Amino acid sequence: MCEKKTLKSRLWLVVVACAAILFSVAFAFVWNQKEEYTPGGHPMLMAAHSGYSQPMVIPVAMAADDNYTYPTIVAITSMMINSNSNTQYDIYIMTPGGFAGKNKQRILSLQDKYKNRCKITFIDMQDRYKKANDRGHITTPTYYRLSLSSLLPEIEKIIWLDGDVLVLGDFTDMYNISMDGLYYRGFLDSNVRGTEKFGIKNDHFICAGVMLVNLAKLRADNMEAKFEKFIENNNDRLEQHDQTVINVVCYKNTDFLPAKYGIFNFGTVEAARSHAEALLARDRYTADEMQDAYENPVILHCICKPWGQGEANRKSLWWEYAAKTDYFEEIKVKYNS
Repeated sequence: MCEKKTLKSRLWLVVVACAAILFSVAFAFVWNQKEEYTPGGHPMLMAAHSGYSQPMVIPVAMAADDNYTYPTIVAITSMMINSNSNTQYDIYIMTPGGFAGKNKQRILSLQDKYKNRCKITFIDMQDRYKKANDRGHITTPTYYRLSLSSLLPEIEKIIWLDGDVLVLGDFTDMYNISMDGLYYRGFLDSNVRGTEKFGIKNDHFICAGVMLVNLAKLRADNMEAKFEKFIENNNDRLEQHDQTVINVVCYKNTDFLPAKYGIFNFGTVEAARSHAEALLARDRYTADEMQDAYENPVILHCICKPWGQGEANRKSLWWEYAAKTDYFEEIKVKYNS
């Protein structure tokens, strides 16, 4: 009799233990499936620091030709090193027709190096924008960003980066900035000469090198067709190329990003502080904000190229990140360093 009672007691304990395990598994599954919708409309699971284990996925677009392969690799490397561990990036790289397969493989190697951190997709632009004004040091891929809304129809909002950037922080806060009623946000530029010939005195003229882009609104308003028409009618007047297109055609629906997202590699802190006074809109950036952005940038836009032979601010920093790539020796040979 005692043995039967003992057996029943053991069986009861097993049943209770199994029930507890099943309840815990079910609770964890439901907890981890809770979703949050960003201002851009993307369903994304909450970040780990909020008590959820799934990553935040942020789309990023870039353009590269063969000549910009190594700077693009350095830019993405800095992004991977300095982002939060729970942030993942879907990176779309737009390339011209004939982009070298070996350069494509060099960039794709970053996907393997930073497993589960980034996914890289190439978009072959073939000969699109081939007839657009590319006088000076500008190359055709700079225009590719104008086609993002049709090329990525499932994405509502994206971050655009030129290849000459260093990413020194995470993009989550930047990505969540409101884009209500706007096509673009960017770092404010004081060089407005490209729009003045069109009769626009733009006090929120943005640099197109680093932007937060509202693809949903661009699609809804059929802006790509308007861009193409504007280029066709004004090709010889595009002094600043696609940047002129954006700031003229969209000037009523652009606004600024905080200075830390896209600040130039100014030569000195004094030059950075004076940038606030050089803008038509004196109330957008303060000198103190510019100094803080200079000292603590999230995205540093290297308009003075650190891989060039001349001096450029943060040149040594760019080379530090180049040294963290798998192509450092090739990079040194490429730029005679």
